[in-house]
Amino acid sequence: MKRDVIVAVSFLFAFLFMAYALVYANVLGLGGAELRPLGEFYLSHAFAHEGLTSHSPEVVTAIVWNYRGFDTLFETFVFFLAIMGAFSVLRLTKKQESIVKELEEKEPHRRMDLIVRAITKLVVVMIVAISASIALHGHLTPGGGFQGGSAMAVASLLLFAVFSKFTLERKGLNIRHTVSAYALGLALILVTVLAPVFIYGGKVLEINLLPGETGLFNLDVGEYTAVTFGFLTVFLVLGVSEWIFKTVLRGEAND
Repeated sequence: MKRDVIVAVSFLFAFLFMAYALVYANVLGLGGAELRPLGEFYLSHAFAHEGLTSHSPEVVTAIVWNYRGFDTLFETFVFFLAIMGAFSVLRLTKKQESIVKELEEKEPHRRMDLIVRAITKLVVVMIVAISASIALHGHLTPGGGFQGGSAMAVASLLLFAVFSKFTLERKGLNIRHTVSAYALGLALILVTVLAPVFIYGGKVLEINLLPGETGLFNLDVGEYTAVTFGFLTVFLVLGVSEWIFKTVLRGEAND
């Protein structure tokens, strides 16, 4: 116990020392530096009333989804390909899925005690609310769809650990539903980036042509949906017990 206290206090003092060195002592020489032309451009055009603008007071989001939007768009689809690749490698045939269900029904469904379950329900509600706030206000405040979706993935892991994968599947959270929701999120992103082309005759990802903050809001919601249900798809696939998976692959289920 004493050792843990010493380690914690040491980390605290180290953090305070680094904060003082960076902020007050200016050891890196960043304090008082002049704003670079690129930074000045981003700050002056993020929420301008006319011309090249993203209509967002949150400059980081404006840069991510507008000025370097193609990079972010490609990252989204790389994430999509990674999840679909994992899903394709680990997915089972319909016959194997039926065998897995039969074996899972025989497996004891362990879950934690009442206190842990009650606290988890409360925490999960808070995580869901915070993750939704991060995503839905990503065009106005620091955050965004990816950050909100990652936070939502933490809630799903908590539910997996406390209530088990089987409880969630009985509530309707199965792979078919998560993949469908994932595709819906990607469809919203595609519609948003292509809308300027077909409606206003602009270019791909020229979301400043869309009314107000519609473009950034849609992209954040689409990213939030895709990331949330993309992670859930992988968690559900990996949630199959190792002994069940090996049994099915080895063809030993009928032995």
